[in-house]
Amino acid sequence: MLPFAVQAVSSCASPSGLALALAAEFDDTVGVERAESELDALAAALAPARELAPRAQLEACAELIALQLPSADAGVTLEDLLLHHVLESGQGHPLPVAIAVVDAARRAGIPLGAIGGRGELFLAHAALAEPLVIDPRAPRRPIDVDDRLDGLAWCCAHQLAGLTLDRIAERAEQTGQLMWGLRAAELRLALPVDARVRGQMEQELARVRSRLN
Repeated sequence: MLPFAVQAVSSCASPSGLALALAAEFDDTVGVERAESELDALAAALAPARELAPRAQLEACAELIALQLPSADAGVTLEDLLLHHVLESGQGHPLPVAIAVVDAARRAGIPLGAIGGRGELFLAHAALAEPLVIDPRAPRRPIDVDDRLDGLAWCCAHQLAGLTLDRIAERAEQTGQLMWGLRAAELRLALPVDARVRGQMEQELARVRSRLN
């Protein structure tokens, strides 16, 4: 597996590939073959929905989360933000759950993607005309987001990795695990961002480093 910094500069990085490389920066026991096998198994569970209409495919993805990958924001550990851990345990933070299901759906031939904005993250079907999405935290049925479409946009692999690093940094700050927070701040700088955002990232890295001195 290529290192996170190498994959982060690729314009065609996959969400799961980048997420596994990110996880390996925090846990050197990441098993790529096992993670790939788990993703293939999730894809196999979605395969029967391949010939269904877009809404039915979205509903199948919602059912997959509810039955095989329940997620939660509260009470999760830092490890619950790492994709391989979520695949092995079958549960975790909504971000890696979303990444896992997007990847599994695409392997099954279903054009699912992540959309986000204003602190929210949903899963949406690229071919569905209706403004229906899945909330990974409560996936039992798709919800209508017509009233907030202006604040939502498709998320690429780099944006999902950035969001994951943000959550890791936040959780590290809350739990006092400053080395995780430092690594998250360092890894953010590998992502393709504009000069303004990079400046903010460098300031945050300096702040975290100052806490360790």
